[in-house]
Amino acid sequence: MIGAGALGNEVVKTLGLLGAGSVMIVDPDLIERSNLSRSVFFREADCGRPKALVLSAALAAVFPDTRWDSRNCEIADLGLEELADCHLIMGCVDTDIARVEIAWAGLTLDLPVADAGLGGPDYWHGRVSFFAGRRSACFCCKLSPRRRQEIFTMSQATGQSCWGVIEIPVIPSTPTMAAITASLQVDLGLRSLFQLSDSRAEDFLSWTTEISLGSGLETRCFSTRQSAHCPFHGLRQHALARLPHAQASARDLLDSAGMQMLELDWPICVSAACLDCGMLWSPKRRVAWLRRHGRCPKCQNRHILEKENIQNLGRGSPWAEMPLIELGLPERHLYTVRPGHSKELDEHA
Repeated sequence: MIGAGALGNEVVKTLGLLGAGSVMIVDPDLIERSNLSRSVFFREADCGRPKALVLSAALAAVFPDTRWDSRNCEIADLGLEELADCHLIMGCVDTDIARVEIAWAGLTLDLPVADAGLGGPDYWHGRVSFFAGRRSACFCCKLSPRRRQEIFTMSQATGQSCWGVIEIPVIPSTPTMAAITASLQVDLGLRSLFQLSDSRAEDFLSWTTEISLGSGLETRCFSTRQSAHCPFHGLRQHALARLPHAQASARDLLDSAGMQMLELDWPICVSAACLDCGMLWSPKRRVAWLRRHGRCPKCQNRHILEKENIQNLGRGSPWAEMPLIELGLPERHLYTVRPGHSKELDEHA
């Protein structure tokens, strides 16, 4: 389950009641006072502690027959090997950037995703979507070309001159709508998961159910086909490889896999400058993380110029000898490797 806010609290409560065998909770945030009135498992003494850790500990006491694990990080920083044995990803996040990152993980591992969200007028609107993996549309397929471009500019562009504070509006949700939407997400998500083996790939569509209580109960259901313009579909034809050891570099990984090129899931910023104090440093963090959370280590301002971002690593890259974990990449990850084209190999030589 990705996201441990109001919706996530209700999802894991339902999974616990249903007797789920094991659940991993992923969330990078700390508990704030504003979370207390909307999240059933958080208490005032928990403020300032990691959401995922607190939630898994509270659930273990209430539902001891389920194994509860927690990861205090964003989905894009979670190694794909951590998800390889999962059956279903439950998305309970509140930004489209996080949903795109979840879609990427689902398609890479061919895992189904049950995504949900809250919002609308008076916050009495809920939505549940199911994506079957590579056989169906993903969240990115549903986006308009303009919205897709906005998200990729924020999370995946390989260069951007500078950026300022990114303000993401906070949408407070009611416990009532969170409980209703979460129950539907778990119920419909599990039902769809169990039906996948009986569905022909060419017939399977992703689906979305929307509910609204603003002026009486209203429901709306619709399906989505794969978009020919979605950049995610068809990109995962290359091999996935594990690190041969914890301190392995890109060259070590390529040697062990017998490949020439390592493709990063998300670009990494390796050189940046502060536009306020002039400090130069190497963040070694995902571009999306840096643009959302990054600050100058000297003056703590956010006016940062990205001087160099890397998207792939060949044997001739200046970063090929550095351990991948020192570039901010997860140890327990499945890395995309491929033979490489002659032009790319020349550029990295």
